[in-house]
Amino acid sequence: MWETEIEELKQRKRFARQLGGQKNIDRQHASQKLTVRERIAALTDKGSFKERGQLAGVATYDNQELTHVVPCPFIMGTATIHQRKVAVHGDDFTVKGASVGRLYKSKGAYFVKMARSLKLPVIRLIEGAGGSIKEILEIGYSELPSSGDECVQDRVDIMSEVPVVSAGFGSVAGLGALYMVQSHFSVMVKEKSHVFVGGPPLVKAACMGDHITKEDLGGYKLHTCLTGVVDNAAEDEADALDQIKTFLSYLPSNVWQMPQRKMPLEDSPDRMEEDLACAIPKNVRRAYDMRHILKKVLDRGSVFEIGKYQGRSQITALARLNGYPVGILANDPAFYGGAFNYDVAEKFQRFIDMCDTFHLPIINFVDQPGFAIGEKSELYGTIRKGVRASFSIVQATVPLSVIYLRKCFGVAGAAQKTGSRLSWRYAWPSAIFGNIPVEGGVYAAHRSEIESSDDPEACLKALQDQYRAVSSPFKTAEAFGLEDIIDPRETRPILCDWIDMAYEVERHHLGIKKRGMRC
Repeated sequence: MWETEIEELKQRKRFARQLGGQKNIDRQHASQKLTVRERIAALTDKGSFKERGQLAGVATYDNQELTHVVPCPFIMGTATIHQRKVAVHGDDFTVKGASVGRLYKSKGAYFVKMARSLKLPVIRLIEGAGGSIKEILEIGYSELPSSGDECVQDRVDIMSEVPVVSAGFGSVAGLGALYMVQSHFSVMVKEKSHVFVGGPPLVKAACMGDHITKEDLGGYKLHTCLTGVVDNAAEDEADALDQIKTFLSYLPSNVWQMPQRKMPLEDSPDRMEEDLACAIPKNVRRAYDMRHILKKVLDRGSVFEIGKYQGRSQITALARLNGYPVGILANDPAFYGGAFNYDVAEKFQRFIDMCDTFHLPIINFVDQPGFAIGEKSELYGTIRKGVRASFSIVQATVPLSVIYLRKCFGVAGAAQKTGSRLSWRYAWPSAIFGNIPVEGGVYAAHRSEIESSDDPEACLKALQDQYRAVSSPFKTAEAFGLEDIIDPRETRPILCDWIDMAYEVERHHLGIKKRGMRC
């Protein structure tokens, strides 16, 4: 009875699956890139993708007979990854470079409402050049700028409700660049993906003929190493998709759930590593390998670093402890001595906000000499950026454990823990802390005495030795200024005991946090 209509339905779906046509598909493959449907298939469990809005597109007719449909370049639906339901959207670059038009925005608005309503993690697979001026001719007038006004509030609110992940696979401009930033985690493919507000042609027109390459304008070296616009770089598309899966494995599907413990356990909670006892050099000016310490304390093979090459004096990572997902903060003494530099501030803040939003307890391995100082530090407003970032750890309500490994000084040192709630603090015997380091503080406080002495160097050394004698962590523990000093080898067993309690506490605080997520 409805065979004619059913046949037309099949035909329309065939047009959708043909994307932008075989010629454009071949061009995509010639660039060593997958098509959007191939990316979705590679990311999700086999056969699990259920598309929504597949029939949307621009149709052409001959005497009311359908002849062709150019599909909307915004492909979306639900799927599963390792049997967990997600919402996924991908750009189809084979259709007009995935340019953003009315249909694209309408489907985008529906997509984010769908994900919010179903409380599903959001994955965006992005490759598009943003808006196209050709739409003015198609609709007959120019519109006020819009990124999809009907879903702006949804896009803001969803950041405090479900994990949002974006991956860039080619040129990403305009709305696509907004999506990359408006994410909890983002990754771009090396030398294939370029993220910018406007591409080289727009730059050339706006800047009176200035020529700049895509790589210089928005390549991975710029955004994952300097600006922090994108978190991680991927070697290829397969690596980018694997990083998405790995990131999501640490997070719950939404804020009304806790992160899932990985079972069966693959590492003993009682494991103690002998070399932790000598991991910190006696000479405070010598650096050491902080990542080596993390690997020895956390579950084997579980550390997934985020933003490794940006703000390098601050390590941020997801990991597991006795099977439980945790957020990791650690200072890296190999870069600026681990100092809180201007480029650390946003990285520090975003990571804490994310962990707090998704109920991930935080472990902070502290070797913080203080805010970076000097002309460049002042030029970039390090103190303003650093103080603003310090608010995040005060406002977070997720359980926090702090391990003081070595230095902890000044305002930046104070920002390594919260003062408004109970946090578990431990120090290694190598820990030294205070308002100001002995090396610089003694000279500043006793300058006249030192400079007027017969032997200024000997005077300075004698005063420094005097101050060091009372700056031992044992003196602080005697005054109960610190709860515990531990053998470094006991760090993992102690934290494994803490994480059980931390998860039990956080289970009673499910839902949207009062503060919300800051992008």
